[in-house]
Amino acid sequence: ELAEVVPSMWMCQQTLARCLLIIGVLTPVTASPSPHIVGRQLFVDGKPFEVRGICYSPVPVNDSVYFAPYGDYFTAEYSFIWMRDLPRIKAMGANMIRIYSWSLDVDHSEFIDAVEAHGLYLMATYYLGDASESPVSTQEQRDKLISGFADEVEKYAQHKALIIWSFGNELNGVWNGYLQQLSRSQVDPCAWDERYDDKGGCWIHSGRAPRPGEPCYESTFCVYKRLFQFINAAAAAASAKAEVLVVSAFADVDALYDKVARCDDFAPYVAAWTAQVYRGNTFGDFFERMSNSTSKPVLLTEYGVDAYHDVCGDAKEDNSAPCYNMLGDSSQSYEDGHAQADFAGKLTTEIQSQSSALEHCSKAVRGSKDCTCMGGFLMSWVDEFWKGARSQAGCDPTYFEPKFSPATCDAHAHVTCGNWNASDHDLCGYWLESAPDHYVNEEWFGITSPTRCGDKINSLRSRQIYWSMRKLWTGKGYDSSLFPSCQEMLDEQCLPPAPEQKDRGQRRKLSSALPSLLESALELLASAFGDSAVQASLQCAGRGTCTTNHKECGHGGFNVSVTPCCTCDFGFAGSACEQFDARTYIAFGASYALLFLLVLIMLLGIFTHIKRFMQERKLRHMYGRPLTAAFSGHY
Repeated sequence: ELAEVVPSMWMCQQTLARCLLIIGVLTPVTASPSPHIVGRQLFVDGKPFEVRGICYSPVPVNDSVYFAPYGDYFTAEYSFIWMRDLPRIKAMGANMIRIYSWSLDVDHSEFIDAVEAHGLYLMATYYLGDASESPVSTQEQRDKLISGFADEVEKYAQHKALIIWSFGNELNGVWNGYLQQLSRSQVDPCAWDERYDDKGGCWIHSGRAPRPGEPCYESTFCVYKRLFQFINAAAAAASAKAEVLVVSAFADVDALYDKVARCDDFAPYVAAWTAQVYRGNTFGDFFERMSNSTSKPVLLTEYGVDAYHDVCGDAKEDNSAPCYNMLGDSSQSYEDGHAQADFAGKLTTEIQSQSSALEHCSKAVRGSKDCTCMGGFLMSWVDEFWKGARSQAGCDPTYFEPKFSPATCDAHAHVTCGNWNASDHDLCGYWLESAPDHYVNEEWFGITSPTRCGDKINSLRSRQIYWSMRKLWTGKGYDSSLFPSCQEMLDEQCLPPAPEQKDRGQRRKLSSALPSLLESALELLASAFGDSAVQASLQCAGRGTCTTNHKECGHGGFNVSVTPCCTCDFGFAGSACEQFDARTYIAFGASYALLFLLVLIMLLGIFTHIKRFMQERKLRHMYGRPLTAAFSGHY
């Protein structure tokens, strides 16, 4: 089994290296320590570290992860998005962001460098999707996924900001199909029943974890052992390529603590156990149960609530009728930023009370009452309008289609869902007892809410949660300058720079190359195009168009955004069209040369005429009459 071979090989390499260091064959290299875990404490830059994270999926309004670029906005092409966000995430007090996927075919170095430049760290997710996208039925299939993961980790091994990798997302969720495929191995099937326990299966929905001697006890152990071994092999392979921490973001389902307690030993290279926990305004017994199950720390890869109060949650769980309320109607549904902020504050405070970064946590062990958690990621940075397309509860066909019928709707579904219109902020979601309003609106988890300014440019409106978390994490309060409007965002890029900010070096260079007369002429001509004060208040100085199309503006970088940008009219250049372009200087230079030549010719003609006049005058004085008069009578 690869799960056994890879860790053994890696352990031998590490043991050999230690032995060589002891006998002096190898010399240790002094460097900043890589991120690592000792006991339950995460160390970054040699100090205990508590993750204050934000889940980050900045899909613009009218875009979707189901279409290009498939959620990958982490390339230089989209620097205008993350250069908008990273300073504000840092100002909020977060120290890490978590992303869910990116393309394996393009480079993301600029993005990772930008994360580091803003004083943040990154947790990346190696996308696996569900088992239909990444099958695991055979060893060959599993080896392929492990190899691909290790290669991707190696690709970014030199980036110090990328300290945690998640191998997949919610691999333990029955909806993703991994447990089923691992159970049905042709070599040795586990006979695990994927149905809910209240329907006779082994998936824990309303009951308790199976006990020894019960039908599901052994089959559950069999399938989770295989899952943990699979993840462990991936973690070992990645750890051999780079000094990173590897986890796998689990869902808080199926009595996770029980699976960790029974199968923990099969995943020694998994750095921490993770969970995406949505239990209301408290984590309940989650930390206690996890602490009793493992000596490893816990990392919350998602927590929080959405920012919408939906009357669809008023119905009882067993009421299967769909919901007809829509955004902006008179149903008494409303945006509820207060409840979102309140829940986030209580949950984050609970995380801090269980933080393993505290000094006394160096001695924490399995069963400790505190020091369980190394931090968490708040869900999420911005509302995602695309999520209504494949909502957990929906109708097929939907309300506005001719063949709509409530009989074809899932329980508690909004009748407009799934909604593939990614410019429509819909209410798609599902009923959940622990939510503030008993309903999860999947498009409304944002700490911020976007407004489309043009193409993929979105301005952000902060919700109450931003300021309450900023106060909790940094002690700082409200700052209106952090969230500019659409107009302010466009003006920032497209207004001409103030006179004192202009690049005088370029002007000095031009001045040295052009006669002062030409420079004066250009200044005079520039003023003829309009009042300079008026031009300074116009986007692109009134000599172009402020473009929001990132393909026209080009790529940015880890420290610069170039979108939006000015598309200048003919003859003008500069970031805000405040300068003449090279063609204009050449044209004026040629015109100046021609003008100089014409003036020279004119002066030469005048000089010749004056010279002839002076000669005739001299002759008249000498002979008393014009020189030509003596000959005039002979013709």
